[in-house]
Amino acid sequence: MLVPCALPAKELTREDLATLVSQDLAQARVVADRYISRVGGLTVTYTLDPVLQTRMAGLLQRYQVPYGAFVALEPRTGRVLALVGVERRGGLSVPVALRATYPAASLFKVITAAAALEAAELQPQSEITYRGNPLRLVASSLKADPRRDQRTMTLSEALARSNNVVFGKVAVHHLNADLLRRYAQVFGFNRPIPFELPTETSRAAIEDGALGLARTAAGFGPVTVSPLHAAMLAAAVANGGLMMRPYLVERVTDAQGQVLYEAAPEPLTIPIQPATAGALREMMKETIRIGTSRRVFRPFTMSPTLGEIPVAGKTGTLSGENPKGHYEWFAGFAPASQPEIALAALVINHQTWRIKGNFVAREGFTAYFAPGLVGQEQAPPPMVRKAVAKKPVKRAAARKRDPRRDQSAAGRVRYGIR
Repeated sequence: MLVPCALPAKELTREDLATLVSQDLAQARVVADRYISRVGGLTVTYTLDPVLQTRMAGLLQRYQVPYGAFVALEPRTGRVLALVGVERRGGLSVPVALRATYPAASLFKVITAAAALEAAELQPQSEITYRGNPLRLVASSLKADPRRDQRTMTLSEALARSNNVVFGKVAVHHLNADLLRRYAQVFGFNRPIPFELPTETSRAAIEDGALGLARTAAGFGPVTVSPLHAAMLAAAVANGGLMMRPYLVERVTDAQGQVLYEAAPEPLTIPIQPATAGALREMMKETIRIGTSRRVFRPFTMSPTLGEIPVAGKTGTLSGENPKGHYEWFAGFAPASQPEIALAALVINHQTWRIKGNFVAREGFTAYFAPGLVGQEQAPPPMVRKAVAKKPVKRAAARKRDPRRDQSAAGRVRYGIR
């Protein structure tokens, strides 16, 4: 984890840490409940939770995901609890968890919702009328038409169910491009993240045209984010609207045990007011209760051990090219009322795949709050169960509909076919 260096025995600054920390966490060893590394007479203690770090790395390895990342933070301080990245094929120049080439997808709806609540003065229960497929966002669906707009959804439910049309209409009729740019900026987009390891900058380009604005607000625009930054977004909402600087190094001591550096929590930005953050927390709880992660989190919410811990979050799904694949996000925190952990999980799948980001997040919350349950999977990943059950049922139904198509020996006997 450390690279050889020749630093004087003096008090170190945060900038000095870049010469101590390398990008390979595997070289550190666990002492008590922390990772540490020693080199050149210096001892570096890291903030990582060894149980959470090890088990989440093992989960992503076990399911053989092409690319996967898991980042967990303590919302009040910015302390990094886990920083996991897995790539089966290699070749990435920046660690998976610190790259910002991934489309933010519907995670960006959290930024749009924050702007709508705070600047447009909408409420979580504000109703937006729309028509057509809620997932299909086209120019015609953005025009207000009382005669045709016969469907209604609250802003809170639209976030939970990731309704693209509702969020497109909110952007066009209640926000504007400049406003959304400002909220993206204060949430940390287009700005470097101060961190001990080199981290790419998340980018958000907001178009001025109505359709471009709507698509970006709903999660289809040219917006990219790193898993570290995605965890910071969730942590800011969890922390009452205050985003803390993330930190990985807890302290550095010399051979005599003298402390040369000790981290302290440091505010980074205040993107939203506490009342807005509180409303967002309640809205993000609906993702688990009725929204896009209801099925995946059902074993968690029904668990005798974990069921009393409310989880809040947001999913995001989109295809991307760098690296190529299908991106599955989850960013959230728990307990929703007094958050102790905020996390982001990303899985980049190819044509055949087994798990999604919200499953990884569920297992991450389990590893943090009930480590004894990890390894005793509460339920198989939904897509595994679906893939196993679908084909046999389909073949059986086909034989029943048209027995003449069953040309197996058993089929010929059964149906009297010669």
